[in-house]
Amino acid sequence: MKAKPIPTSPKNRLPEEKVAEVEAFLKSPPTITQPVITRFSLGFLVVCLLVSFLAGAVSASVIIFGREQWPWLGKWFGNANQEISVITSTGRKENGSENYPETVKKIAKNVVAIYVRQNSVGQNAGVLEQLYLPGDRRGLGVLLTEDGLGVTVKSAIPDLKKEVAVITDDKTVYLTKQFISDPASDLVLFRISGKGFPVIDFAESQNLIIPQTVLELSRQTTTQTISAALPNLIALSTRHVVDRENLVESTEKFVNFHQTNSDIQTPGLPVFSLNGKLVGLHTGVDGEVIPVGIVAGALESYNKTGAITRNYFGVKYLDLSLAKGLLLSPAEAGENGALLTTNDTTNRPAVDPKGPAGRAGLKAGDVITKINDVTLNEGSILAEVIQAQANRSTVTVHYERSGKTQSVPVTLETVGK
Repeated sequence: MKAKPIPTSPKNRLPEEKVAEVEAFLKSPPTITQPVITRFSLGFLVVCLLVSFLAGAVSASVIIFGREQWPWLGKWFGNANQEISVITSTGRKENGSENYPETVKKIAKNVVAIYVRQNSVGQNAGVLEQLYLPGDRRGLGVLLTEDGLGVTVKSAIPDLKKEVAVITDDKTVYLTKQFISDPASDLVLFRISGKGFPVIDFAESQNLIIPQTVLELSRQTTTQTISAALPNLIALSTRHVVDRENLVESTEKFVNFHQTNSDIQTPGLPVFSLNGKLVGLHTGVDGEVIPVGIVAGALESYNKTGAITRNYFGVKYLDLSLAKGLLLSPAEAGENGALLTTNDTTNRPAVDPKGPAGRAGLKAGDVITKINDVTLNEGSILAEVIQAQANRSTVTVHYERSGKTQSVPVTLETVGK
């Protein structure tokens, strides 16, 4: 039996023209083409990378260096110096070094440790008895010249009659008792027998700024290796006033110190600028630093005379500019100048009758207002002005007595040997 064809609805039947299109498509279907894949060689990629790198470098250079010529670039691309540390931003004159680790290496050979001299030991003495222990160290110092002349402070060498051991960077122990004390400060010059040491440079006091990051160099008490700290110099002129006795000063003693914000208690520890110039030495008390200008004056005097000689004027006084700050200024004496007076706890007179000032007629109660043309005030202290004069020079002293201004010539004497 033949199968019957499936009936087709006229609604689902394709039109005659569509049937012809389908039959034509089935007889010759269209050709499907493969996609084109583009391949680059390794050389081409390397060239692209180099071009991109060079373009970035040129753009960065334009932005960085263009800020100096076109400041408006900084508003678009930011400030290139924002991440520069405080070490280089605190001052250009006596700081200025961005590579301070190299500076430390350079000046480390000048920093020495000062120890109590060990007693001579016999052949039967133990090895430990010959060692310099951490507790034997008295302080630090700095070698200034090629032939072994150095400087420290008196608290590092309290007995100038006893020999001390000076240990250098290469751990050589030099024994010495060649000391020269400064009569106007706590500085002590010493000499060791070595040769060929680096010569240290001095910072210029007028180039120091506040605040300024400085280098404090020390030596480990066991290994003698150098260690460095970076405190800030926070004051160029400060005085150590503990009680009323400290308010009365002498023309024969320097009273001004630099001040750092460190808690260093090591006498003689040196302070340098970041470019390796000596700024001063720690006294070992409350961050006080003896200014390098006092060191330079002592060295100059020693080179000329073989001793440290300072001027002798022969008075004790109250600095009225300092007393004003402490609300102690006598109204009748004015707000500046040096009031010749003594400390009530001592029997020493305000004016040495046998000294230059006493012989010239100055008396207790006088207020010195000027030395030559220098007016005494917070920036010009009597002791500093007197010590700045040439040895044995004659100065004109202007002073007030009983409301009258007078002047008198005074010839300075010298102290020190």
